[in-house]
This record gives sequence, C-alpha cells and structure tokens, in this order.
Amino acid sequence: MKRALSVIIALSFILGLCSFVSADGQESGKLKFNSEGKFRIMMLNDTQDVGKNVNSKMTDMLEKALDTAKPDLVVFVGDQLSDMYPNATKEDIGMAIDNICSPIQERGIPFAVTLGNHDHDREDTATEEEQYEFYSSYSCCQNVMGADYFTFNVPVYSSDGEKLAFNVYMMDTNNKANGGYEGVRKEQVEWYREKSDSLKEANGGEPVPSLLFQHVPVKEIYSLLRECKWYEEGAVFSMNDYRWYVLDDNYVTSGVMGEAPCPENFDVTTGQYEAWLEKGDIAGAWFAHDHVNNFEGVDDNGIRMGYNGGTGFRAYGNGDERSVRIFDIEENDIKNYKTELLYYRDLVGDQKVVFSDILTPKWVIWIMKPVYFCFWPVIDIITLLTR
Repeated sequence: MKRALSVIIALSFILGLCSFVSADGQESGKLKFNSEGKFRIMMLNDTQDVGKNVNSKMTDMLEKALDTAKPDLVVFVGDQLSDMYPNATKEDIGMAIDNICSPIQERGIPFAVTLGNHDHDREDTATEEEQYEFYSSYSCCQNVMGADYFTFNVPVYSSDGEKLAFNVYMMDTNNKANGGYEGVRKEQVEWYREKSDSLKEANGGEPVPSLLFQHVPVKEIYSLLRECKWYEEGAVFSMNDYRWYVLDDNYVTSGVMGEAPCPENFDVTTGQYEAWLEKGDIAGAWFAHDHVNNFEGVDDNGIRMGYNGGTGFRAYGNGDERSVRIFDIEENDIKNYKTELLYYRDLVGDQKVVFSDILTPKWVIWIMKPVYFCFWPVIDIITLLTR
C-alpha cells in the first residue's frame, strides 16, 4: 500500500512539475529572465503529423534540439497537424499533439501554441476549442484566453521577478480565404492594440518590447524582397502577383528564400502591420508556413521580420536543413536579441533525400523558367500593359 501511494505521489509530482518549477527555476505563472539576465526561446513549426505513425526524424530532431538549446520557452507556430490523413480521428489528432508536447512536458519546459491553416483544416474532426483542450491538458502549456484560444500573450518578468520586462505575442492567422490566406481578423488586431496599451501602462508608460509569432506572414514581408528578372540567380516566381523576386541585400541580413512568400491576401488590409507601427512594441515578427524560407531582415520602418524553415518531415522542406530557430534575449538589451537556426543535419545527422520534398513549391519556379525563356518578350509587354 505504501509503495502504491509513493508511486501515485511521484506521478502527481511529475505531472504537476510545470505548475511549480520549469526550466531554470521559473516560478508558477511567471516566466522570467534567469539570474544572468538571459531568456531563450525555441521556435518550431509545420511539424504536420497525425496519428500513431509519427515521423521519427521529426521527434528525434525535437528531442535533440530541446537537449541542445535548453530553452526557457518553446513556441509552436502552427501546422502542428497535417491534412494528408483524411480519415484521421480525434484520437489520432490527440496522439499527434502528444508526440510533440510530451518531450517538452517531460523536461519541464513552458510552451505556447498558435495554429496554422492545416490545424484549422482539422476542425471538422477536432474543433478549435477541442484542440485547445488537448494542449492545455499539459501543465507546461502557457496558452490563456486572449482574443481567442490561440491569440494571446505570454509576459516575461525581470530576473528579480519584480518588473514586466518582455512579452511574447502568439497570433492565430486563421485559414484560407478568397483563394489565399485570411491572416488575422479585425477583432484580433483590436485585441493586440488593447493588450499593448495595458502592458505599456504596467511598464510605466513605456512600450514593452515584444516578439510576435504567427503562422502566415503579413504581406509586408515582400518589403524585404526586390523585384527582378526571371533569369537572376535565386529568383523565385510569386503566384500572388505573377512577378519574380530575390532577397534584397539592403534589408535581408541572413538566410535563404526557396519559395515566394505566401502571406495574407494581397488585396486585403488587415491593419496588423499598421498597428505594429502605431504601438511601437514589436521587436520582431516571426513566421512559419513557407517551409523552405528561413531569411530575416529589417524593413524601412525598422520592423524586423523573418522565418524559421519547416521542422517536420511529412510535409515538403529543404532536406536536412529543416530547422528550429533560437532566440537569445538579454534583459538589459532586449531589442538587440540574437537569433540562430539549429539544423537537422547538425542536431541528428545528414538526411539529403526526403520523399515529401518532391511536393515543394519550387516546381512553380522550375515550370515558369522555361516558359519565360521561350516567351519572355511577350510576357514583358503584357506585364507593362496591365500594370
């Protein structure tokens, strides 16, 4: 009887670990910089799994990344679920979520989750509320109700726990709309404005420097690109406006672009980017969705934006350059945070051939290059006449 009681107590302690202590001694309900004034975030996205047949490459990468980086907070930035399993059950969805949350829970690391378009594709099997219930069943989950279950913020306090020092926004970009992607909605933008103001008031009238994570990028990501000719090295073709682009060295500081960004609809003004400029608290906006993009840069308005490449192996990606992104924030110099990518090849090993990579959007580039090679004078004339 005593032995059984001891086992029950031990299990209760493990399950409740995050309720009391998390990575580096974080107190319940209050993330803070450590005693050295440091805070580390790990971003991952597009794991895209459903069911018991989890891709072991993805889980191996996740575990290696957790043990290598030892983050204080993990952020899931959408498309944790896949739409490639039409007969998946609610149980399958729960198993997919467990495959990525359990390794984090076991290590006592706080995590936060927002959704991507494929997660919303699964709402006919598991509603948004039911997906929230899956995630929130883990005591390490930091999700709270904001504008909705997956649009919220996570405050981070000073090393002494006395002062609100830093903030993380998690924004749900919803699903497809009008042939493209919806992005955030008006009520979410309004929530952000109100939350930014309340954090500013709590910070003595100064905006709280914040990192923002969401699945689908804002269309202003194109401000980091330069329109170019089809034959320029690194040129990608955009189905959003039927133009060719390369990274603009005047703005982009690191990384690669393997596909044209697929942001919120070009013809819709969400007001999100304008709200960032108005509130002045966004030290960086970071996106997922485009699996073979991992570039970052700073636009003319001083907004830092960038990507992590895809983390999963069931969806297309870039071979063994699948990654997680690490953010190192210094308490005394938050806006000048450092970020780097940790690649599968370095964490686990070389994996050059991945079957799912044949589904890459690079096919658009490979198809359009011969078209332009044969017909570019005619296409250029038509383009000039239609602009």
